[in-house]
Amino acid sequence: MAWDDTKIANDNFLSAEWNAMVTDQKTRSIRTVQAGAPSSAPSNVGDIYIDSTNNKMYIAMGILASTDWKKVITQ
Repeated sequence: MAWDDTKIANDNFLSAEWNAMVTDQKTRSIRTVQAGAPSSAPSNVGDIYIDSTNNKMYIAMGILASTDWKKVITQ
């Protein structure tokens, strides 16, 4: 599912502050889909890594080492 800026940008109910916060968060979190477990340190806390080979998902809890990726979903 793709991100749809128009739903936020055109909603008169949502304030400018909300739009700024959502846009800021959208640019900060990074989703990576690759084969195999992550082997390098994450760029940002909150980044998401999806291991497409083993159907696992990881979230970055730190940025110092590859061990900062924490598995959150195993299928």
